[in-house]
Amino acid sequence: MLEQNQGHISPDSQWSTYEANVQSYRGLSMSAQSLYLAVGAILLGVGDKLPFFTVLVLAMVTTWYAFFPVIFARCAIVDFHKFDLGSRFTSTGDLRDGSDDSRLSERAYANLWRGRPLRARVASQIPMPAGQRFRTMRQTRLKLDMFIPVSITVVWGVFALYIVFAH
Repeated sequence: MLEQNQGHISPDSQWSTYEANVQSYRGLSMSAQSLYLAVGAILLGVGDKLPFFTVLVLAMVTTWYAFFPVIFARCAIVDFHKFDLGSRFTSTGDLRDGSDDSRLSERAYANLWRGRPLRARVASQIPMPAGQRFRTMRQTRLKLDMFIPVSITVVWGVFALYIVFAH
């Protein structure tokens, strides 16, 4: 049976639908970051500081305010549905005992900052092979969703240092 606010997507396909969303958001993020870097490089060559720093601020806001939290939340939602966490855990992150406990909600679990203790509590109760621990930002996600934005931020930092000290 579909839970409240799950719409028309069947529970079995929800995680794959959200995984497709994650991939789309990553592609859109890379396109936006590439566009900002190209414009920033052009403005760097021109040496005009105001337009350059305007684009830099827009790029950082887009990367760290718009895309990173959204992609992280979608990754958490993928896990929520893939591992059927809503029917396995209560709203406080404890294992359900079959009673009428309130179910873990997708929204609470996926919240970047407020959901952190809840995700940690749930993760501590999910068995993983070979001593690994369950976490939202697994190796591949860390590489794609952290390393790339951090490296682009470093490039922007180098650009900013260059325009400040060379011009």
